[in-house]
Amino acid sequence: MKKITFILFALIAGTTFAQNTANATATVNAEIVETIGITSADALNFGKFTKSATAATVIINALGTTRVFSQTDMKIVAFPGFGVPTFTVTKDATASYGITLGVNTMPTSGTNSMVLDNLTHSLPTNGGNTAADFTVGGTLNVPSTQATGIYTGEVSVTVTYE
Repeated sequence: MKKITFILFALIAGTTFAQNTANATATVNAEIVETIGITSADALNFGKFTKSATAATVIINALGTTRVFSQTDMKIVAFPGFGVPTFTVTKDATASYGITLGVNTMPTSGTNSMVLDNLTHSLPTNGGNTAADFTVGGTLNVPSTQATGIYTGEVSVTVTYE
């Protein structure tokens, strides 16, 4: 009887003290990529024009290939010059980015200002941009009472990894 009790005790003790856990490991990986950056060249230049008898707009497309006056009496044939800025993005070669366009300051001349809006860029609008360069256009709103002068302002462009 002592042998059976000892064997029974040994079986119970063995299962009571059996290991009930397991361990595993996983590899940890990380890659630090280039910080996204942006620079600009040139200006969003609407060129020279006159004000109209009614409020009007001057629109330059994002590619900088067209300038459209909503009132034809604004256009001065002797001053055809206009242009768009080129922005260059530095980034990881395999990453895509998003773009946010804004106006830091409205074009002003002394105490006079005009509204710049409807900013557009030359990249596809579906996101996933990987191109290094793009251009920006927009709409300049010119009231009929706008004062003559040289107007300057700033357009801001923010790029963010997606």
